[in-house]
Amino acid sequence: MTSRQSRRSRAKRKAPRQVPHNRPAVASLALAARTVLESYLHPRAEAGKIWRHLPLVLALAFLARATVALSGDFTLHPDEIFQYLEPAHRLVFGNGVTYWEYFYGARAWFVPGLVAGVLKLFDLVGLSEPRGYIAGVELVFCAVSLTIPAGMYFATRSHFGETAARVALLAGAFWYELCGFAHKPMTEFVATGPLLLTLWIATRPGRIGLAAGLCGVLLTLLAAAIRLQYAPVAVVLFAIVLLRSKPRSALLLAAGALVLAVGAFDAATWDAGLFHSYVTNIRFNLALEPHRVGESPAWQYLVWLVTAHAGLSVLCMIAAGFAPRRYALLLALIALIVVIHSLQAHKEYRFVFAAVPLMMMIGADLAVRLHGRGVRGRAGAFAAGAAFACVSAAGILNALPNQESVYRAWSRETGHVIFLGTRAGQDPIFAAYRYLADAPHVGAVWQADRPYYNTPGYYHLHRDVPLYDLHAGHRFVRMLPAVMVTHIVTADPDAQFPDFSEERRFGAIRVLSARADTPVPRWRQHVPVLVSAGQYKLLGKTDPRTPFRPVDYGILFDPRGPSPPP
Repeated sequence: MTSRQSRRSRAKRKAPRQVPHNRPAVASLALAARTVLESYLHPRAEAGKIWRHLPLVLALAFLARATVALSGDFTLHPDEIFQYLEPAHRLVFGNGVTYWEYFYGARAWFVPGLVAGVLKLFDLVGLSEPRGYIAGVELVFCAVSLTIPAGMYFATRSHFGETAARVALLAGAFWYELCGFAHKPMTEFVATGPLLLTLWIATRPGRIGLAAGLCGVLLTLLAAAIRLQYAPVAVVLFAIVLLRSKPRSALLLAAGALVLAVGAFDAATWDAGLFHSYVTNIRFNLALEPHRVGESPAWQYLVWLVTAHAGLSVLCMIAAGFAPRRYALLLALIALIVVIHSLQAHKEYRFVFAAVPLMMMIGADLAVRLHGRGVRGRAGAFAAGAAFACVSAAGILNALPNQESVYRAWSRETGHVIFLGTRAGQDPIFAAYRYLADAPHVGAVWQADRPYYNTPGYYHLHRDVPLYDLHAGHRFVRMLPAVMVTHIVTADPDAQFPDFSEERRFGAIRVLSARADTPVPRWRQHVPVLVSAGQYKLLGKTDPRTPFRPVDYGILFDPRGPSPPP
């Protein structure tokens, strides 16, 4: 190398690195934000081995959830059938009622897709009957729900320490709401686990590495994709992960790629544009919101939380207020969940489900701190634990004062939520449909006193036969029931059908049948479509290309005429 080349090489090494003029300001801002954030986290938390009894507690938690799931039937909200279970059944088996969201493509397929995968697996192994796959799907969601107590343990451990984490784990494993709703395929319940696991990653001591950061990005995006209303919480947790991570550019690129992947998945499933279901759903709800004024007051969630927890959650929040720096992050997340959902007129208790485990994490740390304050503190912690256990036991037995009001939102349509106990308090319609799934000579069914969205649908009926509800029955069946259906289901004791006789009774519900050789008209396909004039009108305002709603529920009769006797 010549002397001139050597001087040039040294000059290059000594020359300062060129950076954009705004880079120092951005770096300083990020450093300041990270410094403030670290002051609200607890990097002194223990980082030793995890509790050796964690698998045992999770196994017992699954057993508690499975006990509730398999003990009886209750519907938290009709959406669980017609937004998640029924579309999955239609996808796998070809028949199922289509609600308006699935006619216009206003729902993402993440949860129904999971259900469909389970149904397909059961079908492949020969368990394609309701008695098999219904229990199987419920147990799968019970297993998925274990991410909630597991997330509570790890997040509390990194935020408050090992002892509080164990208390939070036990609370999350056996609290009645977490056990009672675990088998329900509702997006609020499924999305809560990923949020808690992200909270664990976000609050881990030290800088967050690339692998952990990528997991946090994936989990936050998964939670937001499953439950769009939880996106603000997911964004906050993503921002914390990003601030505390070293390879920020890689995480941003990964986040962008995953967002596009969600949009592409949505486009592929609906054969439409990117994020089709999310855009359609937002447009519809923005158009509908002015018509919902007066459904529930702004403070409704506070009333429900107080009632469902017998005041324990309020006591936790008040106590946490005396240590704002310690509990600031969890309090902010709880407030974000409740406030966002309080801004909309339509409210249901399940919408703010993710706030419940966050409250219990605060309660776990408060109990541990109280226990460390001498004899009186230990007595107070014991009393708090006893109160928690008593409220949870009363809740799972539906014995809390005014508890039934919590699950009756403005649009509550069906029965009572009975977690455990005799089936006498539960809706016997499910037993009636499972009977029809196995009964002989079923050619067509008329649910004479309920609309489609209050029936168990084809998910429980599982027959390739016409299914008429109250309204479709008035259109097609009521004038000549004897030649349209072979079975009628009704809870109306005064309803008279001269050509039918009672075949079975399930509580107040009667299953009536015609003669075994009754021929009935066939449908071209067993997919009734529910789209009201109001829903079509609202969507038409936001998109003039909105297809017109089907006439007569999209029911078309087979030109070959009546089917032979079943």
